[in-house]
Amino acid sequence: MADDRQGMTPNMDGNQIASASDASDASGAMGAASSAGDPASDSTARQHMQEGLAAAAAGHYEEAAEAFEQAVDANPDNAKARYNLGLALQRLGDSDQAIVCYQRAIYSDPALIEAYINLGHLFREQGEDERALDAYQGALELDNGSDELFTNIGDIYLELGFYDDAVLAFRQAQILNPQNAVAAERLREAREEIERQAEHIAELERSVDEEPRELERYERLCDAYLMAHREQDALNLVNQMVALAPDDLTTCETQALVYETMNRPEEAATAWQRVTQLAPTEPEAWERLANWRQELDDLDGAIAAYEQALALTPDAPSVRFNLAEALRDAQRYDEAVARYRDLIHLYGDSRDGETEDLLAEAYAGLAATLNLAERHEEALQATQEFLDHFPQNAEALYEQASALDGLGQRDEAIAAYEQAIEADPLNPGIRTDLADTYLSAGAIADAIDLAESAVALDPEFVIGYETLAQALLAAGRTEEAERAAERAAELHAAFDAEDDESEP
Repeated sequence: MADDRQGMTPNMDGNQIASASDASDASGAMGAASSAGDPASDSTARQHMQEGLAAAAAGHYEEAAEAFEQAVDANPDNAKARYNLGLALQRLGDSDQAIVCYQRAIYSDPALIEAYINLGHLFREQGEDERALDAYQGALELDNGSDELFTNIGDIYLELGFYDDAVLAFRQAQILNPQNAVAAERLREAREEIERQAEHIAELERSVDEEPRELERYERLCDAYLMAHREQDALNLVNQMVALAPDDLTTCETQALVYETMNRPEEAATAWQRVTQLAPTEPEAWERLANWRQELDDLDGAIAAYEQALALTPDAPSVRFNLAEALRDAQRYDEAVARYRDLIHLYGDSRDGETEDLLAEAYAGLAATLNLAERHEEALQATQEFLDHFPQNAEALYEQASALDGLGQRDEAIAAYEQAIEADPLNPGIRTDLADTYLSAGAIADAIDLAESAVALDPEFVIGYETLAQALLAAGRTEEAERAAERAAELHAAFDAEDDESEP
């Protein structure tokens, strides 16, 4: 499929660029910086904004980025400065840092529609279609009159296989702009996919009608329903299979896959348990059972199932890693450490790409487990070995920082956290941990900045809001701290409600 996405190039002039006169414009967001409203800070920010605009107009984006960054330093709550900094970084090809800037801009000014749009473009370029969709829909909530936005949204639905939703989006794009040729072509493609899918399903339905007692035909039709995102039809069909042959392996496997696709953990675990009873020598069934038990926090059950899968396939990497992780989650740290060390020994001498990735994952698991066990000296040694193999690896730097933090070496920990953020700019967890360390060191402004960036990157990050509340309270910004704490409580309640709904 050709990539004819609308508006993919960031614009450094015209309506999308924020003018220097906007430098002191703040939205009154929860984390407003203490410098907001300071005439000296506003004047300095305006001056740097003007310098950045001039540099951008001349195509000197490195100079522009430097000037916009100075504007942000002068007034951290200035959304337009952060947005312009994001544009300059995007021009320079630094997509991750541009994403951080756009999300921080949205955090300070949720009405900054251009930030949502450019954020959506960047996520699409990175293959993060669902995150791109969220960004575009955020822009639509502000202005639903853009045919380009609807075209981009339709493209994502088309790629994800949600053809009916794609049709609605492309049709709306054409309503807004009948001359939108891209939307017209995409609409035709979506219609063709719907017709092809419907014909395929109709053929499979006729096949089931012809032989209504042949389970394999039900299985093929069920797969087609799931591909078409018709989960309820798939569930209805599998219920017929259960009525027809409740103890048949095909029935039970199909039922397990349907519940898995519908993300119904209790039913999925029960179904995979039945599959293991019918096919006790099938390692994949044991592994899937273990996955869902782990999802349900039944760690002892998960460990037992992983061990059974491992007994059947001793060399399966996914089983070995998942077992180590389950042991760590169960706080059986010594056993988890032993598993990770075995994996390091197994993959340590290999040099091909796939096994190098497995080696890095093993080191990360080992270091994390040692830190959780408060064996920080050993964790520090493990991270050094990790970094010897994989210099500047973000997980290695993060676990190194955690170990240093645990040993009370605060300055060294801060340096390692900062390196980890540079290696993985979009990770809110690293930023939150660094914010905690800054807070304990009395660097309140830095703690607030890091916590704000964490919740900007992930607006549902509970720990980020809790840390932000603590930092704001330490700064004497009581009302903002209360709002952050309330947001954390809301998220906790929402997640608890989701957990309750997942229970039978």
